[in-house]
Amino acid sequence: MELLNSYKDIDFENHIFFNLVEEINQVIDPLSNYFGLNSFNYHKTFNDGSHIRLTNIPNWYRHYLKHRLYLQSVFELPACNYYKNRIIWSNIDTHNIILQETRKFNINYGITLVEPCPDGCEFFFLGTTTNDKNVINKYLSNLYLLDKFLANFHNSAAVLFDKVNPFRLKVRDWQENQLKFNPVNNIDKISFLASIYSYDFTKRELDCIPLLLRGYTAKQIGEYLNISFRTVEDYINQLKFKTKTINRNELLNLLAIKFG
Repeated sequence: MELLNSYKDIDFENHIFFNLVEEINQVIDPLSNYFGLNSFNYHKTFNDGSHIRLTNIPNWYRHYLKHRLYLQSVFELPACNYYKNRIIWSNIDTHNIILQETRKFNINYGITLVEPCPDGCEFFFLGTTTNDKNVINKYLSNLYLLDKFLANFHNSAAVLFDKVNPFRLKVRDWQENQLKFNPVNNIDKISFLASIYSYDFTKRELDCIPLLLRGYTAKQIGEYLNISFRTVEDYINQLKFKTKTINRNELLNLLAIKFG
């Protein structure tokens, strides 16, 4: 694994992250044909803070890294900050500068798919180089198809991962990003579903649910929410009581089915 002070130090012309365009286009061909999503950028943040990256728009990704735009992205934080989400780019208040820059490369109307995994978190940035706003409605109406694409992605992209995994990078200034990933719509979604199921959860109990779904312990949840782990255990006990579950495993199974 190579350690860099900044992504500005990377070999922008020759590094493998920027030189797999044809292979990537073959993998994303279904997205391009059906949705018109022909801009694809991927990165994975491992639990140790290292990364791999893929792109079929190398000029954009070089620009993004060379100008340290990763310090202004909510998708460039340690892997433990994330849970599964689908986020329209225009809904990210902190990304105005990045979106202005993407338009210089004719990249429009995108969505980011956030996929936590045991060894880190994956991010799929899907955009279009057309000016057709209707593409947003099309993929919002067919998110299950995007999920099916992701389910098959590692099989179809296995050769790509074999090529890039040996070139994982760790970058010192990446840790300077002070943003926080806190998509309101995830808690709102859980709150909405809780009301459907007639669960009267408190705000703090709702805050615990996405973290429990990520496999956090009471201690980790306490550190994340800045409260004591004993308080978290009280919230978990209340969740078990309100959902009529007997133990933590039963609670987690129920939460995964109804809120995952």
